[in-house]
Amino acid sequence: MHRGLSKRRVAIALSAVGVIALVGAAPALAYQTATLSGTGQARVYDNSTSSSAVVGAWDSTSDSNPVYSTYYRSASSGTERNVWNKQGAGTEDYSGTGSWVIKARICESQISQPDDCSVYVAMSH
Repeated sequence: MHRGLSKRRVAIALSAVGVIALVGAAPALAYQTATLSGTGQARVYDNSTSSSAVVGAWDSTSDSNPVYSTYYRSASSGTERNVWNKQGAGTEDYSGTGSWVIKARICESQISQPDDCSVYVAMSH
């Protein structure tokens, strides 16, 4: 599906801190983000303690392409981890809890071409 001038969009990485309200199972904590314009956000929740950080993959677009967050944790800094969201626009899926998140990015899965991904954003703790 065409969503702009080309499938390859410029990745816009932002590091931000926000607060969300408790909705369903969503963590009610401050979070940091890595954003890809027109796709969604990788969200890192509760990164201030050494064992309770959670990563979310939030989809912002109704285009039927799943999104996923790719991230690295301090306890296994050489292991790439992913959390997928295949539910569609306005939804978020979550990882389990774990050690601090070092860096994260958001990607959109593309059929028959490379996935669009933001740059990695370093997460503070």
